[in-house]
Amino acid sequence: MPDPAPDTPSRSSGVLRGTIPELSKSPVHLLSAIVALAADKLWDVILLDMAKSLPAPEKGRFFLYAGLLLLGLTTSSATLTQRWVDRDDLGTALAKGLAMGILAGLPYSFGSTALGLIFIGWSGINELQKFDK
Repeated sequence: MPDPAPDTPSRSSGVLRGTIPELSKSPVHLLSAIVALAADKLWDVILLDMAKSLPAPEKGRFFLYAGLLLLGLTTSSATLTQRWVDRDDLGTALAKGLAMGILAGLPYSFGSTALGLIFIGWSGINELQKFDK
């Protein structure tokens, strides 16, 4: 039986498999994007509901402290991921971590917008490309 043409998908371990299109390297690692989006989802799911029951002066303080906490946690997590998993130099890793931390610390969600989905999709495709090689 002749071999299938190189551009047709082949059957490997029971799964129809084709080639994944080449995409340039994502600016952030998949784990960094997931951490930022998970922290950002706290605004949608928990934090805004918690603030509804607070009086107005307490609400502002709550948003400030919650935002700073998410900024710090996301920045440190994304920086460490970029540095040790994605092998960025320290300055680049800190800049990417700070950018992700700022986005996660703002009191509105970016996770369900195009920006958040682009980071997850782009990083995910890069991870799949590693398996394709």
